[in-house]
Amino acid sequence: MSPHSTPDGPREAPALLRALNLLRERWWVVALAALVCAGAALAVSLSKEKQYDASSQLLFRKSGLSNAVTGTSVNQPSLDPERDSTTNTLLVQSNEVAERVRRALALATPADQLSDKLTVSSESNSDIITVTVRDPNPRRAARLSTAFSDQYVLFRKEQIRSEVADGERFLRARINQLPPDPSADGQRQDLRDALSTVAALGATQTGDVTVVDRAEVPTTASVPTPRRDVIIALLLGLALGVAIAFLLDFLDRRIKTIEAFERIYGLRALASIPQRAFEADSPEKHLSTFEPYRILSNSLGFASFSREVNVLLVTSASGAEGKTTVAANLARAVALSGQRVILAELDLRRPSFGSQFELDTSQGLTTTLMGRRSLDETLRPAAPDMPNLLVLPSGPLPPNTAELLQTRQMSDLLVQLRERSDLVILDAPPLLPVADAQVMLDHPQVDACIIVARAHQTTRDDARRARAIVELHRLAPLGIVVTGVRERSTDYYGPAEQPRDSFADQQPPAGNGSSWSRSRSSRERKVPS
Repeated sequence: MSPHSTPDGPREAPALLRALNLLRERWWVVALAALVCAGAALAVSLSKEKQYDASSQLLFRKSGLSNAVTGTSVNQPSLDPERDSTTNTLLVQSNEVAERVRRALALATPADQLSDKLTVSSESNSDIITVTVRDPNPRRAARLSTAFSDQYVLFRKEQIRSEVADGERFLRARINQLPPDPSADGQRQDLRDALSTVAALGATQTGDVTVVDRAEVPTTASVPTPRRDVIIALLLGLALGVAIAFLLDFLDRRIKTIEAFERIYGLRALASIPQRAFEADSPEKHLSTFEPYRILSNSLGFASFSREVNVLLVTSASGAEGKTTVAANLARAVALSGQRVILAELDLRRPSFGSQFELDTSQGLTTTLMGRRSLDETLRPAAPDMPNLLVLPSGPLPPNTAELLQTRQMSDLLVQLRERSDLVILDAPPLLPVADAQVMLDHPQVDACIIVARAHQTTRDDARRARAIVELHRLAPLGIVVTGVRERSTDYYGPAEQPRDSFADQQPPAGNGSSWSRSRSSRERKVPS
């Protein structure tokens, strides 16, 4: 657990909830994959040539010929029915039967190609075999299926008759081998009776198989099956889309949810700033998006119960995460509550207060530290209608910013700022690119800091590195502020109507999505730690 987190601090969301949030965010990937797969399957299915299936059935029966000849194996059935079924299935598909079909129907198609059209299947615990032929011509498919069944029956009859002839020759040979002695007359008579039985069974032999169902001409094609193909492709596309969504999330290092920020930083989120706050282009929209900064101001008020917060540092992991916007609007929110606030620009390398407040930044923090101007000369009011909010711009860019922030003059300046206000807000540089903010984390005059992070922009690596830097320094962050949050619905509670002379009618200066609101009657209490 982070030293800056509480025992009951941010907990990791359940895996199922994270997966659902991921799919909700990347639903378009899943939908696109499913549509592409379904469309491709439909196109392939419609481009296929139509094929028709025709089926006939064969019934296999046991013959009484097996025991007709004592000591012979004429048509001896197997003791394994499954083996018999497999043998018969292979025989139906043999080239011998296919060649018979080709000759019977006077076809020019080779026997092996006819066998390729054939599918033979048998049901378990059944003596019935289904012979199916697939062909583009439905009538030809029916003729071929019936022909395969008929020719297999003829093939089996010829095979049995050959076995019967072999049995008759065997019995006659046994009879001829007997001596003319009268003592052999009994055995001779038994062999003659067996020979008569074999001859009778052979005359009525059907090959142990009969055609019980002839093929009919099919009316509907079995191939293609667009509906089935599309459904299967749609299911496969959904599975593929889910896999791609998880893969993209694994490769995407950006943090997208407040819960993820809390988990990685080990800190509570004090407030979340919606994306529309940065896109507001009218006073009404500025007013409706100012509520998160009031929430942040209240959060700082609660934090002051546990420790005194007179100087607050606002920083972020990297640039363009909205820290200047958060610092400026937080200063406005606190000032609107009646407190005296000073907003100082410590981001000396990339100052932006000139556009934020429409100020002349030629004189500011650096000129005061160097003794060229007094603090009274460089402090500027943020707006004529807000006397409680003073701004200290950065001033000219010095050659050694980190060293300048470590000087005794900087400590004296912070002491003066504390004496002139209830809250000093320092807009510091990002933690990772430069060392300026890290210097301020160990400054004894700074009481607390908040870290600003931008959803869908801040990466996990940057957040972890920023957290590691903060943990190495004295100052413990109060929490994080997440900007750029994408809302899924409009706010139910809109801004109330304001009187014409209230702060709601005052338009904010342009730049960085700042906004104004009416004055808040309550004032945050400050209890020394």
